Amino acid sequence: MNDVVIRILDTSNTVLGDLDLTSFTDFPLVLTKGIVNLDNLKARTGTFSKTFKVPNTKNNANLLSNVDNINSRKDYRDALNRKPCVIIVSGTQIDKGFIQVGKVFDGFELDSYELVFFGNNIDWVKSASELKLRNINYRNNNQFYRTDIINTVNSSNSDVYDNCYPYISKGGNEDIAGLNAQVRDFYPSFYLRSIIERGLNDLGWNVSSSFLDLNSSISNPVSTHVKRLACDLSPSFTVAEDVVKDSVSRAELTTNVEVGYLDTDIIIFDNDSTPPNEDVNGNYDNGTGQYSLPADGTYNVDVSLEFGNWVAITGLYVNVTVSLYIAGTEVDSISRRLYKLRNETITGTLRTNGLLNSNATVRVSFVSDGGVSGIEAKGHVLLGSYIRVQRQSEIVEGNSFNLNEIIPSSPTLLDVINDFTRMFNIYYWTDVKTKTIYFEPRDTFFESKTSALDWTNKLDIGKGYEVDYISSYKRNIEFKYKDLNNDEWLKGWQDVNKRIHARYNHVLPDRFAEGTNTVELGLFSAVYAHVANEATPLDGGLFNGNIVFTTIKIWNEYLTSGLPVEIINDYNPKIFLFNNGTQTSENGSSRKISLFGVESTTIPYGIFETYNNTTSDINLSFTGSDGLFSTYYSKMFKNIEEGGRLIAYLNLTSSDVDNLDFRKLVYINTPSKVSGYYLIEQVIDFNPLTDSLTKVSLFKFENLGSVAIDGTQEGNNSSGTDNSNTPPPLQPIYVEDGSNLIEVYIENPVTGLIEPVYR
Repeated sequence: MNDVVIRILDTSNTVLGDLDLTSFTDFPLVLTKGIVNLDNLKARTGTFSKTFKVPNTKNNANLLSNVDNINSRKDYRDALNRKPCVIIVSGTQIDKGFIQVGKVFDGFELDSYELVFFGNNIDWVKSASELKLRNINYRNNNQFYRTDIINTVNSSNSDVYDNCYPYISKGGNEDIAGLNAQVRDFYPSFYLRSIIERGLNDLGWNVSSSFLDLNSSISNPVSTHVKRLACDLSPSFTVAEDVVKDSVSRAELTTNVEVGYLDTDIIIFDNDSTPPNEDVNGNYDNGTGQYSLPADGTYNVDVSLEFGNWVAITGLYVNVTVSLYIAGTEVDSISRRLYKLRNETITGTLRTNGLLNSNATVRVSFVSDGGVSGIEAKGHVLLGSYIRVQRQSEIVEGNSFNLNEIIPSSPTLLDVINDFTRMFNIYYWTDVKTKTIYFEPRDTFFESKTSALDWTNKLDIGKGYEVDYISSYKRNIEFKYKDLNNDEWLKGWQDVNKRIHARYNHVLPDRFAEGTNTVELGLFSAVYAHVANEATPLDGGLFNGNIVFTTIKIWNEYLTSGLPVEIINDYNPKIFLFNNGTQTSENGSSRKISLFGVESTTIPYGIFETYNNTTSDINLSFTGSDGLFSTYYSKMFKNIEEGGRLIAYLNLTSSDVDNLDFRKLVYINTPSKVSGYYLIEQVIDFNPLTDSLTKVSLFKFENLGSVAIDGTQEGNNSSGTDNSNTPPPLQPIYVEDGSNLIEVYIENPVTGLIEPVYR
């Protein structure tokens, strides 16, 4: 008889105890394991169980945090949260993950808990959905916004830095006349590789991927290009709004404070709690008058000090200086002449100037340097005077900043992983024993046939089998980036050209039902290229089109010449390849950038697809013979269109399932009608407690070639067409109907949609 143990752990893997279970012979625990279902391109699966019950014993109530008592505190040991556990059968651990309580039954046949088990491969996905990109621990998180730092970071790579500084044409250039790229034209972008690796490491997982060149024993020449994939996540390059809000402290005086001639006094504002005063995060110390900086950056210190009650002053006035000190050094000040005959207020803003670290503190003091020598002039800072400290959102040249604080608060690690998965058709397998996540594009995910598992003798022919051909998709499969937001140039381009940039539509055979399924990115939008006249130096005092370089453009206007007056600061995140290298024009000239006033043939630029004789090592458009669909989906779709699935019953042991590596293929020799190599889609309802057969879904793994690519679905126009020569928008065709004109519509044979006809 098999023995089963469900051992409950705490978050540090300390054993808390074993659940009391019902009779082992009928314990209803069955597990399903999988990585993918080819009926759903966007889905990746893991390990999970059907719901099962355990008795409501005193031991179980304790291990499950007394959730049977509706009046118990649910914050006690996170009562309703998942419980880490391992499943042990006959002394062998077969899986590790967590259980979660769904229901408690009291008086219904058996007092019991209803539970469900999830493997750790699902656990990391859930954790990734909760990890904000801004909470990831980046290697070079703190940086100064300076030319030397920009040049140093750009000359390195994602092995060393988690970010880069590409020149992106966003309009609003400061130095149009001088054709010079200024510091403000370079905003930090994040390497996709770094986000994924840092994020999963922060969640406690190792990562192995030859595609991203991460801890894999397999070399992949494509990884040298993939390592340069970069994401523009912070279009405004400002400190995120909620970070600024968290930095706010306001405090005021509740009593008059006496000040003396030639004294340097720290003003201690003692009330930081009564509205409008606030200090939610405890940055201000109302006992010492010091504000501790929660992070690097520039801070505005707004002061309003009312002075009065001056005594022993022979003249009419006193000169007062209000100073901001950091670590005993004055960094900014405001000076005013105050008349002794009336109360007067000094109001202004002092700045920390950004050259700080998070251990610095600030204080406000004043020096009175007026009056008559030898006379003890005194006055008072009156009650109601206040100080308000707030992080400055704008980042300017010379400021220090943290990378994670410029990322908006909403994007999560899973948002990036999902888009990465859909761009490159990534498959995942998780080894819960070593806490390692393996992932590669589908065509390189599986190991060679020489390492396949021979399951011929495990197949139970007597139980029968099913051969299934995929037919669940609609006829049109549309691959696209997230719809644009505020990228007005590209919107205009799409209107003129009557197509969505980088979108590709694949048409399945007629046996598939009419309609459209969409595989769409949820975070990143496509980006377009640009001939950067505005940052190319003059050649001997004259403009030379042969040395103009190429990069990406994001504009808030649709213009066919010139550059937007204002810089764009609000659009969807973008993804592109970053290069810091040379470009060559069609006539062989070396292109140049005027980089901070210095001519350079080494250009830090972004590229989405090949444009203007500038090659993109990866075509990030779904269109084209080398596009994402052709490269990463065409072989799989040939299998979807012509390949088959075998659903059969196999005699799998606990050891088979425990050591299952979805990267390995399965080989079946007989019967001849189903012989061949298969990838494992799912092991369905495996029961570790019995010797019963297990249902398995296998998909035939064979080289059927690739589907044909529709070359009429184009990528970029030529740079000559896009720059100054863009054709006028097409005009709709009308027909006469009596005295009326009616616009002509026709069914699009690809999408099935009714669309206008243009001349």
